[in-house]
Amino acid sequence: MPDIDRTGDIKVTAAQGIVTAEMPLAGTASEQWLQLFRQLASKRFHGNVPSADAAEREGRTWVIVGLIADHSARDAESMLDTVSALISEANGMEQQAQSDAAQTEAAIRGWWARER
Repeated sequence: MPDIDRTGDIKVTAAQGIVTAEMPLAGTASEQWLQLFRQLASKRFHGNVPSADAAEREGRTWVIVGLIADHSARDAESMLDTVSALISEANGMEQQAQSDAAQTEAAIRGWWARER
């Protein structure tokens, strides 16, 4: 499961009143994980800014966070804490989906074995 790569470098840029932070993730993010994260972020952050997204590029997964430039340090830290929590929540949801799929697969294989 992906998590913030605390050994990597964060990319921070500012333009037109928006500060964007791009955080690298360690681990592999599946397409399902990316979709889960995007769904959670869109529910949490309505509108354009603040915002959070995840993308695959440069051979790894990045979480991209956008903040209005005049946010206080406390607001920015709170936003990043929220994004970290969304990463954990997406991980938990993906694990649950994998567990559910494994249980269903086992049931199907059990049924198949009985039918033989």
